[in-house]
Amino acid sequence: MKEIRLGWSLEVSHLKHQIQAAASWKPETAALRRDLEIMAEVGNEVFGEGTHWIEERTVPTKPE
Repeated sequence: MKEIRLGWSLEVSHLKHQIQAAASWKPETAALRRDLEIMAEVGNEVFGEGTHWIEERTVPTKPE
């Protein structure tokens, strides 16, 4: 299973309540990826290119 979240450079400041949900690891879905892509695009427009991105990780499946 893959999880994704929004990442941003340390120089960028956000109001905590506005970004906290996007900063938490969540299971990847098409809707979530679309939302994070929009957030990253807007963040890069406001704060500069390369300041926002989508992070991905693979979560190991638990043995049964």
